[in-house]
Amino acid sequence: MKRARVLLVEDHPAMRLGIRTALGLEGGVEIAGEASDAAGALHLASELRPDLVLLDLRLRGGDGLPLCRSLKSLPEPPRVLVYTAYNAPADVQEAMLCGADSFVHKGEDPARLREAVRETCAGKRVWLLGERGGEEGPAALTQREREVYERLLLGHPNRRIAEELGVSLPTVKSHVTSILKKLGASSRRDLLPGDGEEQL
Repeated sequence: MKRARVLLVEDHPAMRLGIRTALGLEGGVEIAGEASDAAGALHLASELRPDLVLLDLRLRGGDGLPLCRSLKSLPEPPRVLVYTAYNAPADVQEAMLCGADSFVHKGEDPARLREAVRETCAGKRVWLLGERGGEEGPAALTQREREVYERLLLGHPNRRIAEELGVSLPTVKSHVTSILKKLGASSRRDLLPGDGEEQL
């Protein structure tokens, strides 16, 4: 059986050691490389072409979310598992928006991390959000829903979103309803920095 090749992106040496030790107990996993910052991680991902990148949200000199987006834009994008101590709704939502395949809170048992790595490499999505989020987590946004959500964050009303994406107004409303359900929000106001310009 082919071993899953994992690129570990974490800026704390002690944490990298702990993750290496935890994943070392999983016979089907090989640590293909390690990086402590976004630039090094993107270079190694392009060079090594790992099956999965295990990514911390907070990195030295930058945020892991733009890196996640860049990884997903590679010609042969790896699966990305966000492994972080941050699990606020905004962190989870942004990870989804940037294309993360799975999300595991660092408070989870190492055995669950190993299981999440294995399942993510197999094409499944795993959302272990720790105490705040519950185990199942939200379903992943589709590409179109990400496009709608990006415009929601800018405060665009449904009609403008429909015009920009070249779809009907009812289609946009359907996407917004789906986004709210997946993110566990009762209204679009829960997703926006402000009050929003238009209600459903």
